[in-house]
Amino acid sequence: MLDLFFVFLFVFAAAFMFIAFICVPIMIAEARGISGGSKLTIAILSWFGIFFGVTWFVALILSLVLSGNSLYYTDNIDKLEKLSKLYKSKVISKEEYEKMKAKLLQ
Repeated sequence: MLDLFFVFLFVFAAAFMFIAFICVPIMIAEARGISGGSKLTIAILSWFGIFFGVTWFVALILSLVLSGNSLYYTDNIDKLEKLSKLYKSKVISKEEYEKMKAKLLQ
């Protein structure tokens, strides 16, 4: 009975690790800000890697090669540029500039 429990535990852990391994390209794509059809393509190729191993490698390569356009980063860059223009045109003081910049970079 105890042997059966350990076999079940081993199979469960192996399945969990396999699924986590399959999701690596998807997690990389999310972290790089890849979205839309590109992320869907990576997800499909990654899951097809269960049946056709080469598609997982294709998904991994795509997740590393494609450029992400994360809205968070582009919004903050735009805000920092506007903030810099306000400071250079003397609309805001240096203290206000530093305070707002620190808030954006958090």
